[in-house]
Formats: sequence, C-alpha cells, structure tokens
Amino acid sequence: SGDGEGEDDGDKSAAAAGKRLIMGAAAVKDELESRSGYVRQINTERDKFGPMILDLARQIADFKASRIEHIQAFLAEVERRLAKLTDERMVLKGERFAALWPERRLDAMREAAALDRELRALLQSMDPEGPAWTPKSNVKDELLQVVEKFDVVRPQVDARTRSKDEVQRRLDAEKVPFDWSLLDKIVLVSVGLAKYAMAMMLSAYEDLAQQVGPAAVTRMESVLEKTLRFAFRIHQFAGGFDQETTELFTKLNSILSPPESEPTAA
Repeated sequence: SGDGEGEDDGDKSAAAAGKRLIMGAAAVKDELESRSGYVRQINTERDKFGPMILDLARQIADFKASRIEHIQAFLAEVERRLAKLTDERMVLKGERFAALWPERRLDAMREAAALDRELRALLQSMDPEGPAWTPKSNVKDELLQVVEKFDVVRPQVDARTRSKDEVQRRLDAEKVPFDWSLLDKIVLVSVGLAKYAMAMMLSAYEDLAQQVGPAAVTRMESVLEKTLRFAFRIHQFAGGFDQETTELFTKLNSILSPPESEPTAA
C-alpha cells in the first residue's frame, strides 16, 4: 500500500542519516586523534629540544655581525638546528620559550639574507659572461634576450628601491646590517648590458657593411633601432652613461640618422 511505501522510505532516510552520523563521528574521532598525536609530538619536542632552543635564543639575541656573509653562515647553523622541529612556530610558542625567543631578530636576519641572495641573483642574471647567461646563435635573438633580462630586473629593482627605507628600519631595529650598494651595482651592470648590446650590434653591422655596403643599414634598420631604444631606456634607468657607452650610443645613432652633408658652394 501507499502507507507501507512511505514507511519504507522513512526507514531508508533514517538509516542513511544514521550512517552519515556514524561516518561523521568517525571522521571527528580521526581528526581528534590526529590532532592529539600532533600536540603530543609538539610537547615531546619542547621537552627534548628545550635546552637547544634556549641556547639558540641566547645566541641569536647576542649575535653581532658587520657583514651579511657572517649572518648567512650563522643562519645556516640556526636553520640546521631548527629543522629538527616538526613545526617550528608551534614548538616555539611553548611557555618556556615564548618570552625569550628573539623572533623579530631572527626574522630580520632571514629577511636580510634572502634580500642579499635576491639582489645577487639579479646581478648575475644580467652578466653575459656569467653562468646564468646562454648566448643565442644570432644577434636578433641575443638582443631579445638582453631586453628580456632587463625587463625582469627593472621592476624588482624599482620595488626594492621603494621599500628600502621601510626594510632598513626593520633591520636597524634588530641591529642587522645590510649592504645596499648591491642596488647601485645592478644599475652599473645595466649600463654594461646596454654597452654589450650596442657593441654586438655595431660589430654585426660592420661585418654586413663590408659585404653589401650601404644596403646594410636597410637590412639591419629594425634591430639597430631596437638596440638604440633599449639603450635609451637604460640611460633613463641609470641616470646616464659612462664615456665608452656614450660613444657607442652616438655611433649607433649616427648610422641610423647620418648627418646631412653640407651643400657645396656654387
């Protein structure tokens, strides 16, 4: 009958709901056991590594360095020891350590070391003689690579320049030194990149001119113009050129815009 079917449906719904409750309870039980296991592990590590943590806290607070290399060497040893902890943040929140652990100072050291690595990587990325550079087989592709390298570096340098004062305040507060001259070196290396691109393109142009004469300008006009525009971008970024780079720029510009010859007097 219809009533019987309704009762069967109700029984099935109740059974399904009961099954969901049992599964939910099992999931909660697994979660609690997992969490309690995690908490036991954290508490065990607080006891086991307590002396090491207290010793590290004292060393970090007392550490004095005048150069970033010293900080990096010191940090390597700190990180090696802290790697023994399952969850560094949670272990260090223990009552024994919370008031003593010099978290801001360690964070400042880590920030300085990471920033140094970042700026040095940017420097190396713009060195055509360095390991991060794979020369291309033709000048057009090599120019494209030069421009791409600079396009990656420039926004990062701009961002670091803008945040410099804020970062310096954090580092000063924890007496952590940093050598900002790396930013100036990147600017100098960018000028070297313009020099490299222009010298490469002028050499290619002169080789072609020996073969085809004045037609070389027409055949290379596009890449010569791109090189000149790129060099001008570097000039704006760096705030100027040295004498050698200025001479290359003038020479390249004169090929594309030769001075008009003076009319001869009748």
